[in-house]
Amino acid sequence: MDNLIGSFFLLLLFLLILLFTKKYPYSTNFLLIAFFLRTIIVILTEYDLIRLPDDTGDATKFEYTARLFSRDDGLLILKDFFKPDSFLISRIISIFYIVFGESTMVAKGISVALGTASVYLTYLLGLLLWDHNSAKKGAWIVALFPTLILYSTITLRETYIVFFLLMGLINIAKFIKEYSLNSFLFAIFNFYILSLFHGPVAIGIFVFFTYLAFTMLITEIIKLYKLRLNKKTFLYLIFLSSIFYLILNSQITIPYIGTLKGTIKIFTELNLITTKLNVHISDIASYPSWLIINNTNEFYTKSIIKIFYFIYSPFVWDVKTPIHILGLLDSVFYMILTIYLIQNWRAIWENPMTRVIVLILIFYFIVYGISVGNFGTAIRHRSKFVVMLIVLAAPKIHKFIFLTKNKIYK
Repeated sequence: MDNLIGSFFLLLLFLLILLFTKKYPYSTNFLLIAFFLRTIIVILTEYDLIRLPDDTGDATKFEYTARLFSRDDGLLILKDFFKPDSFLISRIISIFYIVFGESTMVAKGISVALGTASVYLTYLLGLLLWDHNSAKKGAWIVALFPTLILYSTITLRETYIVFFLLMGLINIAKFIKEYSLNSFLFAIFNFYILSLFHGPVAIGIFVFFTYLAFTMLITEIIKLYKLRLNKKTFLYLIFLSSIFYLILNSQITIPYIGTLKGTIKIFTELNLITTKLNVHISDIASYPSWLIINNTNEFYTKSIIKIFYFIYSPFVWDVKTPIHILGLLDSVFYMILTIYLIQNWRAIWENPMTRVIVLILIFYFIVYGISVGNFGTAIRHRSKFVVMLIVLAAPKIHKFIFLTKNKIYK
């Protein structure tokens, strides 16, 4: 019965995608390929024909909690739907359980749906930043990227985060392009949702606020000198000033990070630094022991190395088991994407929309890079942000050729 409900849910998703591609035929190939790859893996795992990394532990906990929510709370769960804890994913799944029935296949089907939708959102973001060809290349890579396929076939937060991150970035780009209030508010909303899934991801909106305040302030100073003042921009500056005031006075708390005052305390007290940053350097997938931070003098040098480890590990010398080879392949993909991003750097920095996105990506790599201590966790966390790397690198990625009935798309 469990798999019957799940199969019906996946079939419903397939029909919805067919309706969507009928309206937007240019997306047919990459959306259907993305959907079928993910669906096949879900079916194979449900019938125990394959086992996936990370398909136990947190994934099992989130799915089981969703069952408890659907049984004990029903639709009353909506009252605490945005409760700031780690179980927003379970509350979302529980709503689907109430409608369709309890099934691990339904839970994984939601991940498939969000993973497939993220492919199209990548196309939209690429189209907004670059052009049709670059957008299509980005969509294809997201459709085929191994870790993105993995995390959109299991019950973890990563695929939810990728989806809402892309929604947030699209609205940030639209705001920079059009100064639309709706885009500004939607960007804030999406990053608020992201903070409920994993607090540190909310840093992205504060990077955006800082960039926006700086650029607006410079622009308005120039205009003021010429006796011209944009009232709309002035109002945005007042809002941003209020946000910064609340941050400086520790009135804004980010889940997993806390307030600014608490964060400063962590980074000024040696015991708190070593406890926080060395906690994960203790298992078979851990970083080398020489990356353990023993004192404040080592913090900066070793943190830089840890950031590189976060993005590109495991390296060849870190491989200890056959499963680590898959991680090695993942790191190679990141190295290739980084090369393409560097080749495209001038275009990225000249475009205000891509400039803010690359700044957000850099801050994500710094924050997560410093705090992560093993490459197993690194692979999982960096998969949240690889879509940003893909979109930024897309114009320089070698052209893929896709043959259709009447033409070849490059």
